[in-house]
Amino acid sequence: MQKFERISEAIFNQIEKGDFSLSGLPSERILAERLAANRLTVRKALAVLAEKGVIHKLKNGRYDIVSNPNGNEQDLKIAFLTSPTFYSGNIRIWYEELQTYTDKHRLFLRPFLYLHWDDVSISNILATFDGIFIVSSEEEIPQDTLKQLQSKTGVVMINNNIDRYQILSVNLFPGVFVRHVLERLGQLGHKSIACLHIESDQSDILKDRINQWKYWSVLNENDAPLIKADIKPFSEGDAFLASQIKKGHFKEATAVFCTTIHSAIAMIRACKDNGIDPEKDIAICTVDDEGIGMHSTPSVSCFKKPDIQKILHPIFSWIKIGGNLQDWNGPLLIEPVSLKFYKGETFHPPGGTIRRRVK
Repeated sequence: MQKFERISEAIFNQIEKGDFSLSGLPSERILAERLAANRLTVRKALAVLAEKGVIHKLKNGRYDIVSNPNGNEQDLKIAFLTSPTFYSGNIRIWYEELQTYTDKHRLFLRPFLYLHWDDVSISNILATFDGIFIVSSEEEIPQDTLKQLQSKTGVVMINNNIDRYQILSVNLFPGVFVRHVLERLGQLGHKSIACLHIESDQSDILKDRINQWKYWSVLNENDAPLIKADIKPFSEGDAFLASQIKKGHFKEATAVFCTTIHSAIAMIRACKDNGIDPEKDIAICTVDDEGIGMHSTPSVSCFKKPDIQKILHPIFSWIKIGGNLQDWNGPLLIEPVSLKFYKGETFHPPGGTIRRRVK
């Protein structure tokens, strides 16, 4: 294979993976610099791609990417937009589910990172893609960005409820399931259930989980505490929870509801380090295991995620017809009405209290 053919193949792979989705195809000079080739070689490579119908020449002499080289009118460009400061197992799950759907239906999917809501890349993505799935960051959405999202078709907010702003939102684990967890613990005999939230994330969904616990506590005269700290659960959670346990802040709690799987795993580690058996002494539960809780040791009790492919099907059907809100047939907040409960090894009747186990 000659060098211009290798260069042609490299450029084609970049086009296919969406590397030029926002910027467009670079000039010959820039491509030559990036690919460590001379401009004549790049020119030959581009000519090969033009002959294949992947790119076409503009009047100014530059090349542009053919938007739909396969001639399939149903092809859609889908963006998956997430913030690197808010990584979780759910981001991986959502991307894999979107990839499964787009691969099956031969649609184009490209992931992007944004650093903040005023990131210029957001505007470029909104202008370029047919559908945008956004994992919201912890920051409040500025009004200018909110107006951009509202004016764009095919926008879907994942794991955040902003349907009040007339934007389609998906929440896989509604707050009501917090009470379902607590009721299941109550049926086992637990009357003192603490709530643990050690996360920097202060999203509306997590705030709602705390409020659901508070509401259940009022109804059931639960006097166990809310333990809350703006820390990193894995790197700082162990030491923080060990101090909370030793200070007796959990008091007579026989169970702990954790707002996230990260808090739950940190609680399990702290219990083990302090001579408390989470499989016998204290029950630990959460709502969403983010793909790891069922596989942890011990496994964490939680709800199983719904079939995301079934959720995606009507959303993509809507995007295909333009993604206008007036064409959406359903509620702006998509939530499951029922979920299957997974009884992990941390789900058991009262076995004592933390205070009795810690000297």
